[in-house]
Amino acid sequence: MDAASEGSTPLPPPPPSGLVSGDYAIKPLGGLVTAIGVLVPITAGLGLLFALLNELSLNDARLFLAGSISETEFVNSYGPGLTLQLAQTLTQLGAGISVIVWMRRLASHHEQIGRTSTWKPAWAVGGWFVPPLIFYVIPFLMFRELWKATDQRSESWTTSPSSPLITGWFITFGILPTGLAIGQWLDRAPLLGSGAAAMAETAINQRLIIWGSALASVASAALFVVFARQLTRRHEALLKSRGIN
Repeated sequence: MDAASEGSTPLPPPPPSGLVSGDYAIKPLGGLVTAIGVLVPITAGLGLLFALLNELSLNDARLFLAGSISETEFVNSYGPGLTLQLAQTLTQLGAGISVIVWMRRLASHHEQIGRTSTWKPAWAVGGWFVPPLIFYVIPFLMFRELWKATDQRSESWTTSPSSPLITGWFITFGILPTGLAIGQWLDRAPLLGSGAAAMAETAINQRLIIWGSALASVASAALFVVFARQLTRRHEALLKSRGIN
């Protein structure tokens, strides 16, 4: 060994794969998770409150159909429930937009660090609109894949287990509502908004379906909020392990 070699400082080993900084377009998730944690429970709560108001209006619905009270009296009694449904639609829209943007950012971040998957970021939008619209198979599969992709313990992340929270959410948000919708269709119940008599008949005949939908919504909201927070924490830990802030 020559003198130059003896006096030189050895070079450090190269950093592990994946820790080298890159030009990443990482967008924040905190605000979206907060919005999800607020809007999703509010939407479910409004559905539960509608079921309660529907229950309280059953007597007036029966009296109206029997001709004992006027249409105006019944509509005044049932009106707050319709207002709640409108408010629920608005909060559901806000929650849906927040979830879609959150999903898309997660998938985009994963692509940037080389964790390519079956469900690309565009599916965060399109997956919710693929028939049957109330079953949501693609969002369920995409959530499973997003969860697996945040496993920082192994590069073979595609074989990692997914969270049972995702399955619970799919049952309460996809399967149960689908079953309730089929039951409603088989009952040939009239739709709300097609007249006072139709509203009264729906309030009475669909009472159990309204309660079932409300309770399923509360359960799915609780599962989804917990899942969203856990997935975001795992995702942020994954990025941090790659040296990405």
